Amino acid sequence: MTRESNLGDTFSRDDVPVSRRQFVRLSAATAGAVSLTGSAVADSSSPKVTDLYAFVVDAVDDSFEIPTLVETTDAAAFEDLRGLGLDPVTTREPTTAAYVRPTPDRVESIVAVDGVTTLRYSPGSNPFWRLGHYPDGVFPAVDDSVDYIDFEQMVDGMQRLQGQHEDRLQFYSIGESPGHYNLFLDEAGPQNLWVAEVTNDVGDEAAFREKETVVYTLGIHGDERAGAEAGTRFVERVLNGDEPAVESLLDEVVLVFLYPNPDGWVSRNPQYRVDTDGDGTAESNSFKRVTATGVDPNRQYPTVGWINTSHYPAEPAGADLQDDTPGVDEDVPAVYEELVPDALDIVEHLRGYDNLRIGSDLHGMFWSSDFVNGLVVNDQYDTGEFHDLYEYNRATADRLEAALDGKLEAAQSKFEALNDAYGEQYGFDGSSLPTPQEAFSYGTILDTIGYTTSGTLISWMSHPEENGGLGMQIMAHEMGWDNRVFDRMTFRPWLVDLQVTGYREVIQATAEHAVRSVTAEIETGRATTAYVETEALERESADLSFTDATRRTRTQTVAVGGRPEPVTVDVSATATSLSLTVEPERGMLVTRLRDPEGRVVRTHALAAGDRSRVAEWVVDDPAAGTWTVEVKATGATETDVTVRSTLLVGDGSDAVSAPDPVDVLGYEQRPYSVTPLTYFDDYAEFVADAGATNGRSNGRRDERGSGPLGQMAPLGVEAVADGALFRGDSDRLAVENLVVSHAVGVDDDGYVAELDRFVEAGGNLVLTDRGVSLLGRLSNALVDDVGASDVEEIRVFSAFLDERVDDHPLLAGTRSIQRELWKPAPLGYPISIPGTAPLTVVDPDAFTAAGGSVAGYARDDDGDDGRRVAAGSLTRPDGTGVHLLGGLLPPANQSSLHPFGVLEYTTTFLGHTMLTNALGYRQRRVVDGDLVETFGDVR
Repeated sequence: MTRESNLGDTFSRDDVPVSRRQFVRLSAATAGAVSLTGSAVADSSSPKVTDLYAFVVDAVDDSFEIPTLVETTDAAAFEDLRGLGLDPVTTREPTTAAYVRPTPDRVESIVAVDGVTTLRYSPGSNPFWRLGHYPDGVFPAVDDSVDYIDFEQMVDGMQRLQGQHEDRLQFYSIGESPGHYNLFLDEAGPQNLWVAEVTNDVGDEAAFREKETVVYTLGIHGDERAGAEAGTRFVERVLNGDEPAVESLLDEVVLVFLYPNPDGWVSRNPQYRVDTDGDGTAESNSFKRVTATGVDPNRQYPTVGWINTSHYPAEPAGADLQDDTPGVDEDVPAVYEELVPDALDIVEHLRGYDNLRIGSDLHGMFWSSDFVNGLVVNDQYDTGEFHDLYEYNRATADRLEAALDGKLEAAQSKFEALNDAYGEQYGFDGSSLPTPQEAFSYGTILDTIGYTTSGTLISWMSHPEENGGLGMQIMAHEMGWDNRVFDRMTFRPWLVDLQVTGYREVIQATAEHAVRSVTAEIETGRATTAYVETEALERESADLSFTDATRRTRTQTVAVGGRPEPVTVDVSATATSLSLTVEPERGMLVTRLRDPEGRVVRTHALAAGDRSRVAEWVVDDPAAGTWTVEVKATGATETDVTVRSTLLVGDGSDAVSAPDPVDVLGYEQRPYSVTPLTYFDDYAEFVADAGATNGRSNGRRDERGSGPLGQMAPLGVEAVADGALFRGDSDRLAVENLVVSHAVGVDDDGYVAELDRFVEAGGNLVLTDRGVSLLGRLSNALVDDVGASDVEEIRVFSAFLDERVDDHPLLAGTRSIQRELWKPAPLGYPISIPGTAPLTVVDPDAFTAAGGSVAGYARDDDGDDGRRVAAGSLTRPDGTGVHLLGGLLPPANQSSLHPFGVLEYTTTFLGHTMLTNALGYRQRRVVDGDLVETFGDVR
């Protein structure tokens, strides 16, 4: 049976769906009682039982182990509890009490014990926190804990720590979550969004603003617990003097710990009615990825570039993108106040900090051969920013390897047993899953976890302030075996201890990097580089022509077992995009997407190697007709599956234009004027030995015979055709390297002839992006055997090397995990099916027949298995000649929804290093005055 709900067929500030808070109140009145299992025992109404405890006993299923605080008159009752087959944790301070975990059918026997006075519901890691008793610390070490830290326990503990350390800890609420309905209190249950700030003299506002600010976000997905487990304990460790290295920094830094998703945390407790898909049917009580409104909280931030139409980017500055008043502005469309009030409050709060230096968003993932992954977010980085960020990762890697390598090796059998349990539950061979072989690996989001997206909190935090972001360095970290595989996450002390140890090292490394000085420079051997400029790559918001557009969102819930169940979505001829998310309430799925002709265009299976429980797909310009999502559960598991679809329907115009963000999202378009050629100006800032002239001071050298050029000198097509690559009328080079990143001038015979003459005279030509198409026009001896038909542009999910040839000189100084060349979403390219990211590639047979050496291959997204050359060289023995990088500096795409503007360029560190190697330059990294690493060699 399929159940449906619709969020609405059009966007309007006044046409808002039924309030989620109204909905849960209404549905609780009729369905709330149905969520009770009828497992109540006769004495659940005993005066020994608190009202909340009685409610929990009545609400949970027969197998639920209830975390129970048993207060007693004396210690003699402990033996009575043991006699019932329970294993109590006991205390005599401040009163005699025991902690046990009975199933509902055993509560009556506990109530019957003479010495028992009170039974209280007591979830959390410290069994006695409700007594105000902390024998092992406010937040006990994992080995001394009985379960995961509870949200209410966290708030209680932080407030206690604040009372003990008022000069170093501020703990306060910055807003509210949407909130699950509280069945016990019979009222809406929004939760506070809490922030903990740790520094010396925390109340000295002037000093606070002068310090470097470090931000940690803990558990933005509620079923990824390692961040909150580690971060919460870390605060106490610093305050108690157990982190002396970090404590010594508190005169210079502020540590900010943000708890962004309380809904996904408290959803584990039975007093909350969880209905994240809004279909009126209660879901199981467990940690949840999403908030109470069912949205993924890590997709709802106002990131620069392409916005998935299924997301609700929370911009507290409102429709006009102007911060008119303190707090969330009145012109924020009402739908955002209903669906993502938490994200609005978080954006508003984080914009209030000064000196935001660095941060980490602590996530969890499923199984992985790397216990911790570091994810470089989707942003624009210059040479200095690259080296600062990658040095932070190198230092993090050193710490994690020292802290975890031996422990991970000792725990291999436990990981194998856990994987086997997963396989047994879901009907696959658990031994096919990896165990952690390395403590840490890092790269781009795509490099590390195999997919990428838009709307994430940390991408927004990293984006420039002029684009609405925070302009800070930040990483996401993913912790292995830290996600909900079974219906409820089981607290395994051996595993949680490893996770807390790992994230403690990440937190320490992040704080220490905040005061580290990292600089970078590029050695050239006094060789110089020019690039071919053109206005054709410029993109301006003033050139946009908006079309009418409507967003249509639909939610369908289907019960799924071992046979494929179809969920259909009808797509009209005027639809410009289709966004889909497929999420099971529990367990694992095999999911296929079929187009209207019945062809499978995408598959997703967690057990087969995909890294997320949720399938997220976008189809750009979908074919009209009925699209089908086929879902089945693995093993014998049955589960409800929620399929959310969002169609963006245009007006049928053939014009190349963009959807009007006011119609679709309620926001005006942020103005912008960008060109990827800005990359070269930024590059020049870090050149250490530029020769006679350097960087931006060169001016434009368009006259023939103007002498030697400086670093990153811009030359127009006409200037090149007029001989600007040479000194006067001679054949002496005016520049050693030339970069061409576009196809402008490809039909200009004079321009092409000068490029050939440049190469034949010993010049080094680097072709990137559509500039690679010049291979089909050039006729110098190095490339003459490559024809125009051997070069093509393909469109891909993201521009990455599907296969690397690691010993190629272009890849010197890179690591095998690095594959992505540039990041599509911040430049306005949808992450879609089929792909939209352009990559210009060469037929491998023609390339190698011409004497080319291949650095990397790519494949397109149309189902063609043939590989193409995406990076390689046609060179002389000294390494000069012609190099190609099929994707590096594309112009921004303006035809998709991008209300918050676009970036200039998004070259990755891999792409940046490959270009630097092609130029024959070397990168140098200096930390606190010491040279620590070099990349490549000076030719």
